[in-house]
Amino acid sequence: MAEDYTAHEKEIEASDRVDHPYADEMGVEWTVEAWERVKHAPEFVRPGIRKVMVQRAVKRGFKYITSDFLTEIRNESMMLVSKRVKQFGFEELSMGAFDVAKQKMVESPRKVEVIEEIQDFLALRTEKKEDIVDKFKNYMETAPTSGMPWSKEAIEKMEKVPPFVLGMAKQTIEGRARQRGDKMITPDIIEEVFNNVMPASAKEAMGMEVTEEDKQRDVDYEAQQDEEPDFELTWHDDAKAKVMKIPIPFIREMAIKRIESEVKKENVTEVSMEMFDKYRFSF
Repeated sequence: MAEDYTAHEKEIEASDRVDHPYADEMGVEWTVEAWERVKHAPEFVRPGIRKVMVQRAVKRGFKYITSDFLTEIRNESMMLVSKRVKQFGFEELSMGAFDVAKQKMVESPRKVEVIEEIQDFLALRTEKKEDIVDKFKNYMETAPTSGMPWSKEAIEKMEKVPPFVLGMAKQTIEGRARQRGDKMITPDIIEEVFNNVMPASAKEAMGMEVTEEDKQRDVDYEAQQDEEPDFELTWHDDAKAKVMKIPIPFIREMAIKRIESEVKKENVTEVSMEMFDKYRFSF
């Protein structure tokens, strides 16, 4: 998501500057529109929202917290909540689900208190609370019980990707999202990967235009193929050869780290082909 710095600067200059010490400390500024929107949230969660927004802006290299960025992070949060609800065993969200959540959190008094505060807040917004539930229902349709969530728009965008490159494309997109610090796959991330990360051969296979920059990127990727990654565990030759075929360097590094992390959980010190196949799609 590109930022229009000039527009944001003009907006801030034309209004009172938002006073937020934590944002100042981190070199981030709030637009007035975004700051005012946070005031609509329950008072008890506002400090947390403001802190998280600053952290996400820093993570993604943004100088300004805009209303659009606030919406993006809100959508990510709603998707993650939907994922958690599904992990509780629900296939849909209703206002009654809060009561079930409280029962499951009975040993965590503070979590129960937060749930009750949210219920009270929604009770004061009778005309809007069902709208909120409707938004969650949309996310419940696509939220996975494990793995990184994809927005409905992102899923639709991938429908025309040929099956034989779909697996690599999804892994690359999710890898780039994790590298950026994103919590959900959106069309914006897909566009970035297709335009700036995906190998030229994959773009050709998908019928996309291949530029000279794409071809040069493939040359750069190939030059890095012989560079030995940082392996913590001992890799069997066949498993090592397999992981080294991943063409995009940062995806290869991410795959190695994730696979080794899973293997360590089994108290195993070597990555065999069996282990590689078991965890190859976990990153």
